[in-house]
Amino acid sequence: MKNILLILLSLLCINIHTSGAVIEGSISMSDQVPKGFFGDWRVVSVCTKTTDKELFGSKSLDIWTLSRNGEIITLMNPLSGARADITVNDVKGSTVKFQKHNYMPDEESIETPILTLNGDNFTGTDKIIIKTFQNGKLIKEDYVEYQVKGSKMSGDPITGIFGI
Repeated sequence: MKNILLILLSLLCINIHTSGAVIEGSISMSDQVPKGFFGDWRVVSVCTKTTDKELFGSKSLDIWTLSRNGEIITLMNPLSGARADITVNDVKGSTVKFQKHNYMPDEESIETPILTLNGDNFTGTDKIIIKTFQNGKLIKEDYVEYQVKGSKMSGDPITGIFGI
């Protein structure tokens, strides 16, 4: 009887502790992203590490549009039509760590840009991991790391130009 009482008391304490964590909530990291990050960017990426040089390009030039609606931050490339909601993992001053997950039936990708804002420019890294599955088992994992540099674009937002 004593053992049953101890087990019930332990479960009650665990339940109260867990419930407290859920009720506490957390501060949204998206609110801490410096406003200078939002807008249209010309981004140059240069591959510094990879497991597959044929899969990942050695250099690229892209346009990124970062926007926020409430707590949701969206990254778009108006030229390619790519669009993704991204998660803010960490903000330290003018350095922000974002993350984007993409799940498909036989593939999972995780992209993690870490960017430091300096006026109308940013620098940082963009790491991408692509996992390929077959019958639920991991058969291949590829990795790339890019050194990235972004320059804020002037004039009308790109999204307006392309009617997006």
